[in-house]
Amino acid sequence: MMKSTTVLYRYNDISRKNGFYSLNIRHAAITGAIYTLNISVLVVLIYSWMISSNMKNAVLLQDVFYGVQIAYTAVIGTNLFIFAASVILLLGIVKERVSLIVPWIVGLITFMALEAVAIVYSNVLRDHVNKKFDSFCKIEVTFYLIRAVLNVLSLLSVIKFYNMVRLGVTWKGPETIEL
Repeated sequence: MMKSTTVLYRYNDISRKNGFYSLNIRHAAITGAIYTLNISVLVVLIYSWMISSNMKNAVLLQDVFYGVQIAYTAVIGTNLFIFAASVILLLGIVKERVSLIVPWIVGLITFMALEAVAIVYSNVLRDHVNKKFDSFCKIEVTFYLIRAVLNVLSLLSVIKFYNMVRLGVTWKGPETIEL
């Protein structure tokens, strides 16, 4: 017995080409992939600068210097993996292959959690020495929270694209058949 699948999306919603709202789910997934590519490069550059500036001020951090540096290195590592997963995601979106989309979904969830732990750890260590939460801590946490919200939006659009591709929806043009 053949199992039937019901597609709950109207064709107009996935192939909208005119009107005020023209972003289809494929464009949203591509936008999410490009966003995570760019923001991961920015985070790697910012945290690389933070590591180099901490090298000059190692005396101020006292005993927690290596812990802070390791936490910053973990943030850089997670964002390098997110960058690689985003490149694979772009390939998966263009080729409409589910097996290339899943690593990004799993990786983004995993690495955002790991990055949150590393940021909290570095702030607790740094603020232990300073005896207060400084303005740099507040800026760092705010930057992370903004990125987390945008990452969740990207994740939702990619998951919706993933579900549609899994159901058999395609954005490829019609096949040419020669007789």
